[in-house]
Amino acid sequence: MSPPTEMPLPAAEPDEPAPAGIGAEMAQRVNRGTLILVLSTLCFFALNFVGRLATARSVSLTDWGLFNLGVSFTALLSTIILLGLNNAVARSLAHEKDPVEQRKIVRWSIGVSALISAVASVLTYVFAVPIAGVFHDPALAGVLYLLAISVGMGAITPVYAAVFQGYHDVLPNALFNQVVNPAVFVVFVLGLLYLGWGLNAAIVAYVVADVAGLIGCVWYYYARIGRHLPDTVRSRGPPRPELWSLSLALWGLSSLAFVTAYADTLILGAFWSAADVGYYSTAMSLARTLLLGGSTLTFVFLPVAARLSREGAYTALRSAYTIAARWILVLSIPLFLLFLILPSQSVIALFGHRYAAAAFPLQLLAITAFASSIIGPSNACLAGIGRNRAQLTSATLSAATNIVLSFTLIPTYGVLGAAIAWGVARALYPASNLLILYRDYGVHPFRPILVRPLVTTLALAIPLFLLVGYLSPVNWVVYPLFFVGTGLFVAVLIGTNSLVPDDLIFVSGLEAVARRPLPGLRRFVARHYGPV
Repeated sequence: MSPPTEMPLPAAEPDEPAPAGIGAEMAQRVNRGTLILVLSTLCFFALNFVGRLATARSVSLTDWGLFNLGVSFTALLSTIILLGLNNAVARSLAHEKDPVEQRKIVRWSIGVSALISAVASVLTYVFAVPIAGVFHDPALAGVLYLLAISVGMGAITPVYAAVFQGYHDVLPNALFNQVVNPAVFVVFVLGLLYLGWGLNAAIVAYVVADVAGLIGCVWYYYARIGRHLPDTVRSRGPPRPELWSLSLALWGLSSLAFVTAYADTLILGAFWSAADVGYYSTAMSLARTLLLGGSTLTFVFLPVAARLSREGAYTALRSAYTIAARWILVLSIPLFLLFLILPSQSVIALFGHRYAAAAFPLQLLAITAFASSIIGPSNACLAGIGRNRAQLTSATLSAATNIVLSFTLIPTYGVLGAAIAWGVARALYPASNLLILYRDYGVHPFRPILVRPLVTTLALAIPLFLLVGYLSPVNWVVYPLFFVGTGLFVAVLIGTNSLVPDDLIFVSGLEAVARRPLPGLRRFVARHYGPV
């Protein structure tokens, strides 16, 4: 299905259609595919975090910085050489009805991605020393020699997953890219670190994990592609030119998003030492956890936004957006309180005392990451509505901001400059998207059902967390405090009557996991409904 076109300002609210409640609509989206994606995303984050945490605690600060610098560079290169082909393949296959043309799309996309992957890996290996020279660290060349193969893996594996995404099959991406890949990384990194491989343990584990993910996707392709494209379907010649033009258009958006996410790390490595990159990567690893709630919710909210905008139900869309933004806070509020008020304890409890210098950058990153969480899933909402040009504009602005601030601040302020550059750029992206949503559709999250529990929770939790910090507790206190913060927010939601009927989406998700109805929980939620 082609993406929806840009929508004008909606008509007056009384004239809008009145579809079923948002909870019912979103509950329909909590199906097997959505649950697989949400759970696999959580699994990917958890396993990847464990692997990186084990690496950070086992190698030197400089080696930890070299690992993150190498991974950031090779991931950027994979994104660039892929040219948005994976996204174009998924969209083209979903839209195309002719099996002959589908066969052309699949055959050519895999062939082209295989060619550019091989060339990119070879070139990365050949030019490893000059690339390391850009970052003024000869030791980086050894890292790039080993990671060269991952450049190709990062370009071809998403294409195999995208083929099945075009047929609405999320399993290969969820299973092999988000579960098998990080699981293999954790197993190998722990085993090789135990054998005393040091930095090479993390790099080899990273490469082996990428290879395992590709092998899984290739196996799935040959085992299952016949269900969508029978062997009797033959094709000659290239696919329609629209595949390549769409690929380039989508490449711009994905590349700009990557620049926003990692340009500051690479620029920091060009001006400062690998040890500084190590401190910054430590703070960034924790700060990104604040964005996890928004990432997992995207799978549910994007199709809902597309459905409601297509029906012209903008009143329902405004309500759905506020509810979605509030759900993100369940995870982000306790993390924000820990990273802002107890940053040293948070860093030391997870990474150890030698990374304590990452505490102040973590505070800066936590503020801007939390601001992004409060704004809500503006990117997913714009994508669902079909405002691709608006997304591209916001992504361009955010990426440019990161680059300009990085080159301005990092040479003088180092890690703190990088934290400011990323934080401003990361908050600017969803904020600029929200401005577009508010201007054209009246969509924003700041309604009583969000503001009321947010303000109340912060008013109660901030003094509590400050008191704990004042008492100078042991570092492991951050673990129970996380659950205290989460429980407090949920309790405030109930105590302030900030639940609404559409909150039954959570119950629907739990029922899908439990495979049985939960009438008692539904009645409990219903007893605490309040005015929107």
